[in-house]
Amino acid sequence: MNVINHLSYNKEHGFRGLGDLYLPENPGPATKAALLIHGGGWSALDKSSFAGVALYLCQDLGMAVYNINYRLCGQVPWPACGDDCLEAGKFFLNAAIPEFQGFDRRCILIVGASAGGHLALMTGLRLPPERVAGIVSISGIADVRADYAASPDRYEYLLGHSPTEEDLKEISPATYLSRNSPPILCTHDYHDNVVPIESAKKFLEAARAEGLSAEEFFYTMEESGYSHRIWIPDSTPHKLYPCLEERLAAFIRRVM
Repeated sequence: MNVINHLSYNKEHGFRGLGDLYLPENPGPATKAALLIHGGGWSALDKSSFAGVALYLCQDLGMAVYNINYRLCGQVPWPACGDDCLEAGKFFLNAAIPEFQGFDRRCILIVGASAGGHLALMTGLRLPPERVAGIVSISGIADVRADYAASPDRYEYLLGHSPTEEDLKEISPATYLSRNSPPILCTHDYHDNVVPIESAKKFLEAARAEGLSAEEFFYTMEESGYSHRIWIPDSTPHKLYPCLEERLAAFIRRVM
């Protein structure tokens, strides 16, 4: 495996406009590609927090992976983080740079967790649908109204003001669903106490109402505490539980 660190999709944003490119040994025309988006409530963390998922997709599944940063809402409010992820997706799909040659970018996978799950959905549903093989939201904020009801403060921080109904509609992934949208997978722990599982359930209802391929993997981990319950404790970098990796791999095999 080869990792090209700090490959910029927007030089004006400095560190926040960077991504790390993970390449398997001897990539070729059959090597599929994925864009990864970290979580952190839109307000914290960076690409290093999602490195374990990048390593899994690259080392275990043989994919080329672009794991990105984006501007945090503490620096600049929405739509900055959404715009950045969309820009990074277009850059990964279309940029004619040497680092992106030699693998298949015709149709990419987009994966995110927590707030990154929201950004993965917002990115994948706003890119040309024929260029997105599938979208994965891991414990993601999929339906913002369900999450807003549980945690209104983070939306004031995201937007820089109390959200209006129009704001919630604009930042809701369901707004961008259509019958041409790509396949979607939402995974969620029943006892997630960061993002309520109703957020995934409501979004999946909306996707299925459009006649889309919208899969779920709902589960319960035995561990307790304030968390999404997606990471193996003390793993460095953070590594997803095997059940999540297996579900992710099965979805990738189906859509790619």
